[in-house]
Amino acid sequence: MKSRSRSLRTGAAAIAVAALALAGCSAEEPKDAGAGTGGLKGDPIKLGSILTITNPAWSNASVKTVNEAWASHINTDLGGIGGRPVVVESCDDHGDPAKTSQCLNNLIDSGVVSLVNDSSLAFGANALPAAEKAGLANIGGWPVSPDEYTSKVNFPTTPGAVGSYPAIAVHFAATGSKKLAVAYTNTPSGQQVGEALKKLWTELGGAAYFMTEFDPTATDFTPTLTKIAAEKPDAVILAVGEGPAPRMLQAAKIAGLTAKIGVSATPATKKVFDAAGEAANGLYIAFASVPSDYDSADAKTYRDVLAKSSPGLELTNQTAVAASSMQYAYDILSSIKGDITKESVLKKLQENTPWKGFLTHPTDPAHAPESMPQISNPYNLVSQYKDGRFTPAPIDDPGNLADHIDVVGELTWIAGTPPKR
Repeated sequence: MKSRSRSLRTGAAAIAVAALALAGCSAEEPKDAGAGTGGLKGDPIKLGSILTITNPAWSNASVKTVNEAWASHINTDLGGIGGRPVVVESCDDHGDPAKTSQCLNNLIDSGVVSLVNDSSLAFGANALPAAEKAGLANIGGWPVSPDEYTSKVNFPTTPGAVGSYPAIAVHFAATGSKKLAVAYTNTPSGQQVGEALKKLWTELGGAAYFMTEFDPTATDFTPTLTKIAAEKPDAVILAVGEGPAPRMLQAAKIAGLTAKIGVSATPATKKVFDAAGEAANGLYIAFASVPSDYDSADAKTYRDVLAKSSPGLELTNQTAVAASSMQYAYDILSSIKGDITKESVLKKLQENTPWKGFLTHPTDPAHAPESMPQISNPYNLVSQYKDGRFTPAPIDDPGNLADHIDVVGELTWIAGTPPKR
């Protein structure tokens, strides 16, 4: 297979919010994250992180942990930025619009030079305009709303939720699947997932498509999976979050579903695999980062850094993106000549210099989809969970879908959105 990268466009931006619908400190008073300063005496360089932590749909508590661990790593192991320590003030907005705005106001008042790792259900739709007005950039994080894919102050290192399901669909199409079935939550955002994947599957050359909704609070998903099994699909995408994932995977086994099954990285956690047992074996998963057990210098650095403060925190898609964002922040701040201010940080980011990536595919603004100009890395890695390990799933011959693929070393990264024409 030929290694390549192309500019891309997307018709599936609605998946961003929907994927999270499937899936700290108080908002009033953001506090110093308590990261070690490594004995550095200079004035601290403050970064702010707005996170949805206290919310039944989505918790970014582990992102806060990575923020603190990576700040300590920067200060203790890398000497800070020009001898000055980096401090991250993380604020829990509870996914509430009023609280996310209060988080932003308090962080601005505290003198942060940039946001980092914003991963919030409410920020993009509510506080992002104020951040734009203030000229305050956000580095990395997990984009959720469509506004975060187009804002000129937002610089994610991965495609966020919008990259997951399309990447799986491309993988299935490129490996011979003709009929795709999709199960999505019984919500407007879930419906958007189903409709967006239907359009994409047609563009990928799929012959047939079936979609059905489910109630994530249901005690038994067997009827839903039995309905899917009756359609005899070649491949299935379950748009499911961590909570209901084990029961849904077990229902697939009970229903006798033999098709390939794909999910986003949201339910790809030890908790889910332990609960699902044998039903999780063979699962296809789209990651924005390398698998937790991947043998690379980046993964080793992650494990070494977290071992000092949180040895029990596994490398997941969520923590990998957080570490990637913090490393990108370090690289950007270190490259600024002169004063480090919110103005100089934003100016440096807007130079749009390609970045080699960390635990992720490299970034390059030339690869950004037309409708998502801030996504300089649209790629995901599809792996298969087998016998307790993640194994990158190869694509031997992508045929006319080769433009979706970029081979980097031994990894086959997939841009799930259609190539620019």
